[in-house]
Amino acid sequence: MTGTFTYPKYEYRRPPELDGAAARRGVVVVGAGPVGLAAAIDLAQRGVPVLVLDDDDTVSVGSRAICYSKRTLEILDRLGCGEPVTAKGVGWKVGKVYQGSELCYQFDLLPEAGHHRPAFVNLQQYYFEEALVERARALPALELRWRHKVTGVTPAADGVTVRVATADGDYDVACDWLVVCDGARSPIRHMLGLDFEGQVFRDRFLIVDFRVDADFPAERRFWFDPPFHPNQSVLLHRQPDGVWRVDFQLGWDADPEAEKAPERILPRLSAMLGPDARVEIEWASVYTFQCRRMQ
Repeated sequence: MTGTFTYPKYEYRRPPELDGAAARRGVVVVGAGPVGLAAAIDLAQRGVPVLVLDDDDTVSVGSRAICYSKRTLEILDRLGCGEPVTAKGVGWKVGKVYQGSELCYQFDLLPEAGHHRPAFVNLQQYYFEEALVERARALPALELRWRHKVTGVTPAADGVTVRVATADGDYDVACDWLVVCDGARSPIRHMLGLDFEGQVFRDRFLIVDFRVDADFPAERRFWFDPPFHPNQSVLLHRQPDGVWRVDFQLGWDADPEAEKAPERILPRLSAMLGPDARVEIEWASVYTFQCRRMQ
């Protein structure tokens, strides 16, 4: 658990295929993250039976993606889970851009009144996934299997056979369509000899979820060359549960593991918030921007 969230543990169940009850599936989705669950829910709501396989038994570890646009919320409404995401999330529409300490630009992403959903909500990805899982479990055409790891994929002219490993043994599932949503490092993509092509930007960014007793507004704030982090950029967002997300540009030469250590993070937060701020770190990660796609 983090200081504000207790991770659910979803139940593993022995697959019927190990007891001889093999049946061809129309659609198998690999990966119970936001993309895989949204695809599976959409299919199931249209009456298409779908089996979802995931090698874990919980939701996203760390807040990860947190900003969901109005269009995303409208899609979630169609999928039947827009309300819990909007209700839990922090709505915002105003963004401010600073050069140093000076406000140089401000925008409003939803200046008109009367919209059903806000311009954006900020919500930790683990809450987002929980809402999708609950919706998925309510759909009769959708079956979720936790701790079922895909270890092999064999394409054929009329479908795909998937090899799955479990605590009780391995089994095969034949399907008409395989929807692969197992992440940027996709093991299945590598099994098929495929790759992303494009650009990896030579820069690194530290993201930190932290708690502090501060009355910052629910708006997006972005700094170029701020006095508390000179020659770099900083981004600040508010999340539920009194958690804040800060994004520090580090430069390409930064050591990703070293920068995640509290002794590196706390001085940065102290410079930003002031020496008297009482800060508690929830989660941290270092990432790079990539602009890549499959052929």
